[in-house]
Order: sequence, then C-alpha cells, then structure tokens
Amino acid sequence: MISNTLKAIQETKSKLAALEKKAAVEQKARIQNLHKEAGFATRQELIDALQTLGGKAPKKAKARGPRAAKATKTSKPAKALKAKKALKKGVKKRAKRTVITAELKKGIIAALKTGGTGAAIAAKFGVSVPTLHNIKKAAGLTKARKK
Repeated sequence: MISNTLKAIQETKSKLAALEKKAAVEQKARIQNLHKEAGFATRQELIDALQTLGGKAPKKAKARGPRAAKATKTSKPAKALKAKKALKKGVKKRAKRTVITAELKKGIIAALKTGGTGAAIAAKFGVSVPTLHNIKKAAGLTKARKK
C-alpha cells in the first residue's frame, strides 16, 4: 500500500517537473518576441522606452527565510510602512540642530530682556526650550533657588 502511494507521488512529481519545463519553454518563447509584439525593433529599444516611464527599479528583497516572501506581497513601499509604524508608535522624527552662534545668543538674550514666554522665544529663534534656559543661565537672567 505504501509502495503504491510512493509510486503515485513519484509519478506526480515527474509530471510536475515536465509541466514546469514546458511552462518555462513557453514563457521564454513569449518573452523573446515581446519587443516585436509591442512594436519595437530591438529589445534595447523596449527597455529604453520602459525606463523613460520613470520611477526606480524595485529593490530586490533580501532572502531572510519566510519573512522575505511576506515582504514582497505588500503593494506599499517600505518607507511608507515604516512611516506609518512610526506614527502609530508615536516616534518623532529627529529635528535638525540649530548652531548656537554668538549673534544668536545676543538675539535671544535681548528678546528675553524685553519679555515674552520662553516657548515663544525658543520657537522664534529655532532652538529648544532647554537650550533657551541654558542661555538664560549663562547670561545670569535666572534666580538661584532659595535654600
């Protein structure tokens, strides 16, 4: 009984291999004349026409086992998925750092002396509130804590 089952499996495998070989031959024949069907003289002309349509060539997926096949099924770009995940997690994009120059410090100190909230001044000069406070401390505009 088992030997009959094994024989049937072997026959099915050989049929499958023959069908795969036949499909590969048919596909190769179809691809060889694809440029002629599309109205181009050479394959290179077809390739050039496709490349002028724009967009980048899709990146090849790295083979990492079963996860690689899963990643290729998605229709959205990887960057869009990462951005969506970042929004869900609440991860903020890192801000550009402002270079604190002497002129910037003078402007911040002058704005602090005229009055206004720290947050508004920090936003105006493009620095963070903690940076603004450090500049305030260095300028001597803060009071020491009472002990």
